[in-house]
Amino acid sequence: MIEPTPEQVLMRDSLVQLLGDGVARARAAGDAWPRIDRALWADIAGAGWPGLLVPEACGGWGGTALDMVMLLEGAAATLAPEPLSAVLAIAPLLADCESAASAALLRQVLGGEGIVLIAESGAFPLSPEADSVVFDAHWADEIIRAEGEGESFRIATLPAADLIAAPLRRTIDGSGQRVFSLPTGAGLELAHGPGAESAFDRAVNRLRLATAASLMGLARSALALTLDYLSVRTQFGQPIGTFQALQHRAASLHVAHTAAWALVCEAALGVGGDKERIACAMAKTKASSTARGILEECVQMHGAIGFSDEYALAPLFRRAVTLASAFGTPQACLGEIGRHSQYA
Repeated sequence: MIEPTPEQVLMRDSLVQLLGDGVARARAAGDAWPRIDRALWADIAGAGWPGLLVPEACGGWGGTALDMVMLLEGAAATLAPEPLSAVLAIAPLLADCESAASAALLRQVLGGEGIVLIAESGAFPLSPEADSVVFDAHWADEIIRAEGEGESFRIATLPAADLIAAPLRRTIDGSGQRVFSLPTGAGLELAHGPGAESAFDRAVNRLRLATAASLMGLARSALALTLDYLSVRTQFGQPIGTFQALQHRAASLHVAHTAAWALVCEAALGVGGDKERIACAMAKTKASSTARGILEECVQMHGAIGFSDEYALAPLFRRAVTLASAFGTPQACLGEIGRHSQYA
């Protein structure tokens, strides 16, 4: 098992302290949806977090994928509504594009003056005319979109305000997603060609890895809540945690979380290698299925209180459901693993 270094622990604790009571802010954001409160984002950017994976030469920290994983796993339980994990994963893409437009956009991101998110391509039954979706779209100032392949591959950005007419749907955790379709060639070009395609693929891999780490953090927090509940909830005059059946279930959940977390950490170590795409897709697949399974079991062991909005477990569950389908569902990631592993 890979353990965080003392430096990574300090980073994680610093971010968690900065995010504060993210649950309260997430609930407030849900009540105000789709309006957002960016009061904390300036502090997040001021502390340099968006630049964690950006090279030092471009104004970032030059951190590693494992730094990102350790950071996001620890911060996930705060349920902070800000799209930090997506920005962490996307910011290095702007550095990789190596154009004047991308450099200007990167300066805005690092300075906290703008939030840039990626549009994921796909098919959407509720909007058959749409071909792209942006998660946390109501936070975005700019949206990055890719099209084509090989020499015709193109990365472009467009103001989020240009998509105001596209449907913005509220997700189960109180965030939102916008589905849309744009004509070929829309937006300001940031980069093109095979090099741009590789850079965009790496950004998608980082997004999957970041989401996997967040899912593991949610599952860990839910399991801790459940173990505490089992120790204080009494039945027949004794804590229900003394019942052997529940002990076995809790132990199985711990083993499942440990195995999935190990895979996520190993995938982080594989970033930059030949198997990066497969490793990140596997991590996202395993984290999605494991986190949902753990959360479902935790809710069941709590009984009715597990569904209560006032109790912390319910928002953890809803966030896990949303993240499990973001940036590649388990089915989509498994299909991608099968396609690329043939040539591995």
